[in-house]
Amino acid sequence: MKDQIIKRKFRENSANKHGFVSYLTGISVRALFRLTLTALISIFITQCGENNASNNAQNGFGGRDEQRAAAIPVQVTPVRKGEISIYLMQTTTIEAKRQVDILAKVAGEVIKMPAEEGMRVKQGDLLAKLDGGELRITYLQSKVAMETDKAMLERAKNMLEKDLIAEETYETTRLQYESSNAAYEAALLQLEYTSIKAPFDGIVTVRNIEIGQRVNVNEALFVLADFNPLRAKIYVPEKEVGRIFVGQKAKITAEALRGTEFPGVVEMVSPVVDPTSGTSKVTIDIKDNSGKLKPGMFSTVYITTDTHKDALIIQKKSLILESDRDQVYIYQEGKSHKVTLETGFTSGEDLEVIAGLNEGDLVVTAGQDGLREGLPIRIPEETGALTRADSDSN
Repeated sequence: MKDQIIKRKFRENSANKHGFVSYLTGISVRALFRLTLTALISIFITQCGENNASNNAQNGFGGRDEQRAAAIPVQVTPVRKGEISIYLMQTTTIEAKRQVDILAKVAGEVIKMPAEEGMRVKQGDLLAKLDGGELRITYLQSKVAMETDKAMLERAKNMLEKDLIAEETYETTRLQYESSNAAYEAALLQLEYTSIKAPFDGIVTVRNIEIGQRVNVNEALFVLADFNPLRAKIYVPEKEVGRIFVGQKAKITAEALRGTEFPGVVEMVSPVVDPTSGTSKVTIDIKDNSGKLKPGMFSTVYITTDTHKDALIIQKKSLILESDRDQVYIYQEGKSHKVTLETGFTSGEDLEVIAGLNEGDLVVTAGQDGLREGLPIRIPEETGALTRADSDSN
């Protein structure tokens, strides 16, 4: 009995020991599996990273792309050769070459008026017709009197040759004829004045009358102007007038026609200086085939005083604003390089470079604010294409 109890306990202890060992064995297997799986995942990720780095290096990505993204984008324009001029600038008002008021020389009612404002007319064209009924009667009467006196003068001349009349009688007859002939010519002239005609080629700018209106002597009927050419009169200080001469080229811009330039030439230079203002009057003829420029427009006149040909030219906006000297940045092997310039003429947005740059150098025209020497810069694709096109065209 005792032996049986001892055997049963032995078997129970053996079973407990086997279960504990099995439990420990299960825990070890799971841990080993987890460690193995973690190691495999780490190896896979590392291998993928190496492959991606290798592919990026082969395709030109990676470090270089990041470096390019870090470069500052700028716009550039190549230095070009061209012609640049300096000007004497004055403001004025455009005028017609000739402008006159056409006045009535006789009184009468307007019965015909073919001219209208804005109409181009030739010299001798009819502008208006006045009623000349009364003047025609006067004309006919004076014509009859003149012809009668002319016949009497011929008869007196024949009689004088035959000594049939005294010379005093002949002189009286001759003076009578001259008087009646003068009256006839005056009546004819008055009748002709009823036809209002253009005194020169031009444009009717003002019409002051209507058909049926009665006008008086010296009343303004029309304003006629000659726009070919137009004129600008400026007053140049005496210290500058020595640089102006007849035939000198000029250009004219109008406030109302921005972006449009009109060619001109100096027509007259006054030989005297106004002692009050210290200026001389200069007259410029302006050629405008488009008809856009009008008398009365406020304009600016630029007279060319000197010209440099084959000059190196950059845009004035390229200059570094925070610098006390004339300096620009140029694009050089992907980096910014500061250059100090010696400059010459300035004309509008153009600046002449005497020293510091060469033709074709890429000057930074936008994005230079905040740049420093040697910073990486890049040219956007669109700007680069435009720069190449500008360089090819020049």
